[in-house]
Formats: sequence, structure tokens, C-alpha cells
Amino acid sequence: MPRLLNAMTRRPRPITNLAPEDRVVLFPSVAHLSPDGGHWIVDVHGDVSAPSQLSFSKRMLLRLLARAMRAGQPELQSPLFQDRIARFVAKDRAGRRVAVRIGDATYRLSHKTRRNGHFQAAVAVPRSLAQDFAETAAVGAEQYLELNVIGAEATGQAYLINATGLSVVSDIDDTLKHSYVGCKRTLLANTFLRPFETIPGMARVFRDWWSEGAAFHYVSSSPWQLYEHLAEHLVSEGFPTGSFHLRPFRLRDHLLRRLLMLRRTGKVGVIRTLFKKFPRRRFLLVGDSGEHDPEIYGVLARRYPQQVAGILIRQLPGERDVRRRYARAFRGVDPARLKLFEGADELVQIRVQ
Repeated sequence: MPRLLNAMTRRPRPITNLAPEDRVVLFPSVAHLSPDGGHWIVDVHGDVSAPSQLSFSKRMLLRLLARAMRAGQPELQSPLFQDRIARFVAKDRAGRRVAVRIGDATYRLSHKTRRNGHFQAAVAVPRSLAQDFAETAAVGAEQYLELNVIGAEATGQAYLINATGLSVVSDIDDTLKHSYVGCKRTLLANTFLRPFETIPGMARVFRDWWSEGAAFHYVSSSPWQLYEHLAEHLVSEGFPTGSFHLRPFRLRDHLLRRLLMLRRTGKVGVIRTLFKKFPRRRFLLVGDSGEHDPEIYGVLARRYPQQVAGILIRQLPGERDVRRRYARAFRGVDPARLKLFEGADELVQIRVQ
């Protein structure tokens, strides 16, 4: 009998266990219609962290980073570096229960935050509710749902992507901003020590496509810890809003090796997921020749020829033997779907309607 009483009087589990010191960030995501058209399936993805004193291992890793960048104490004490490195040295909050409010409905996510502090789940929002609370970013742009985290000052957007239409999938490093991935020391310095520098004209081209109805997905191998800085930079430069798809990274991993290898893997899977969620949409793939975008996009164009509308590759200076490389990367790809460019002015005639 006591056991039955305990079970009957057990307090309901709180909808969230976020602590006051927890900092929550919601990443811009996408929503797609369910097969019966009755619900929007909303991807909810975010991150929970908290301030933390530097451990011995983190101090050692930061010393290795400083040595690789050849950075002195004034640079390491600068507000810019401290801001960029903050999420890398923060404490990942695992085991947190997260709930979000969409309109007047509350959704508790099915999984707690993982070891890296991330949470990710899909929630089904009735189409009627979505219609009541959807907002529009600008004329001609897609609608979005605003997500609010229960128990934290965190908001985010889930873009309602129609089943048909055109999406632009774009890399960021050396496609939209100068990173110089060919020189690893310069790459790290541009990531942590210097203001981001935009590729001239790319924001204007993207805005034109946005006004014509294109949706945008920023798919990069930059770490999620840089999301806020990248998003702030793109917005300030006038790039369209869109979903973000970056790479997981933990400072406990070998810092330099992990950072320098991030761009080499993972993007194929992310883009394939977008293709599968929106099988009737067409995708324009935009990248650069600095690492593996030509090879990745070539694989996708051969695997999904009906969905890849085109491939745009920004050619970086100083490359050798590009003819042989592109012949291999784009083997079997319709040449009419491929354009190599050096500057944004070469893209102004492209229309996405």
C-alpha cells in the first residue's frame, strides 16, 4: 500500500530543469509538411551552456591555439578573441530537459541535452496553428515560426519551407567571407582574432535570389560555437536569413587537429537530409574550391540529378591543375549546370525563378 500511495502522490516531473545560469541558444532551422499535409514537422535544435572556470586542460589547449596563431597577450586579451572563444571554453550542459513554446502551444522535447550541450528533436505543429502564428521576414521571403524556450531568454526561427521551389545551399568560409583555408595559421587567425571580411558582392546576389523566392540554408563545417558570430556577421552584411547547419565540436578534442579538419567531412550528410525532407524542391549548391566543395557537390549531383539545379564554385587564386580536378569532381554532371566564378559580378545574371 505505501508503494501505491507514493506512486499516486508523486510530483509531476517539471517541464524543464534549466538552471538560472544556463545559457540557451536556438539555431535557425527548417520545417516541412507531413505526408498528409496536416502538420508542419519543425526541427528544433539548440545548445545549452554555462560559464565555467578554465580547467588545466583547456588552458593548455588555448596555449596551443595561441602558438599556432602566433598571437601575443594583447591579442588574446582583446574583446574580439574573448568573445569568439567564449563558447568553446564554456561548460556544456548535458542532461537538460528543454521545452519550447510555438504560438500558444508548448512542446517538451523527447530527449535531454547531449554531452556537448546540444538538443535536437522534431515536433509536429498543426497546420492551422502554424497559419495563425507564422510570420514573414520580408516581402517575397518564406514564413517562419518563432520558437521560445521555456525557462530561458532564448528565441529562434523555424522556416516553413514549401514542398516545391528552389533552395540555395551555401558554404560560408571562402564562399561568403574570406577565411583562407589554404593557410592554417591564417584560417585560425581569421576565425579568432580578426573581424570577418565578406566576399564583395555576394550579399547583393543572395538578396536578389531571396527576393525572387529562394530559401537559404547555410551549410558549413565551421563549429556550432561560432554560430552567433557568423549569423551576426551575415545579417550585418545584408545576407538573407535562413537555416544554419554547422559542425559539432568539443574543446576536449585535439583542438588544432579538429579545427583544421572540420571542413573535410559531414556536409554530404547534412545536404542529403535536406534533399530527403524536400524531395520535390530544387537546390542550387554554392561553394568554393578551397577544400572539398567541388567533390561533395559532384557526388550529390550524380546521386540526385533531379534536385540539383546547379553548382556554383568560387575559384580561389593560386590553384594548380584545376582542369584535371574538376574533370574528376564533376564527371557525369551536366556542364550546363556548372559555373565557375571568381567574383560575385559573374553571378548577377543568374535567376532562380
